[in-house]
Amino acid sequence: DLVKDIADRSKNINWIRLLYLNPKRVDDKLIKLIKDNDKVCKYIDLPIQHINNRILKLMNRNNAKHEIISLIKHIRKEIPEVTIRTSVIVGFPTETDTEFEELLDFIREIRFERLGAFIYSHEEGTPAYDFSGQIDEAVKQKRFDALMQEQLSISGEVNRDKIGKIIDVLIEKEEEGCVPLSPEARYVGRSHADAPEVDGCVFVKSDDKLSCGDIVKVKVIKSYEYDLVGEKASS
Repeated sequence: DLVKDIADRSKNINWIRLLYLNPKRVDDKLIKLIKDNDKVCKYIDLPIQHINNRILKLMNRNNAKHEIISLIKHIRKEIPEVTIRTSVIVGFPTETDTEFEELLDFIREIRFERLGAFIYSHEEGTPAYDFSGQIDEAVKQKRFDALMQEQLSISGEVNRDKIGKIIDVLIEKEEEGCVPLSPEARYVGRSHADAPEVDGCVFVKSDDKLSCGDIVKVKVIKSYEYDLVGEKASS
């Protein structure tokens, strides 16, 4: 109701992005709102943290593996063009090689459009600080690197599929030489699929003068692992 109220009342806001959603609170009503309301980005941030049920329980997460998978499949069925972002933690105390491989296999299967990973930090004062079975730092780093390498490949494939498509881009700034391999790209922006600070950008070529805050149609002409290059589409 709050999201709908904001969308209905906001006259000068064109995009509303929902971040860090509790999977338990993502119900059919919210999914329908995201699907039907033009002001709400087709972007859902679901920080699952892990997928192994034992690790999820240790993390005090109240979602089970089958619930997470079911929710993601349901969202994609209802909103085919959705971008789903998640975040996960590797190296949580007692995480075994097998449990990490389960997480990695899950990432390969689900193929999140956006993903961030964190290495578990042994912070004093946290519930997990006194857990036995702390993971060696080198092992945590190795797991992190393997997971991010997998996501790099997935993200690259997701972006390549966008070449030739026309997307809406919110212009954020003008920056000469922002893409060394595409010097004609003068503007930096983001699409519905890109949250500030954590996701990639869209670099835009345009013969027309663009201003910060403009939302323009852009044809994607090149892709990188995390970023896109496009040209302002003809009106």
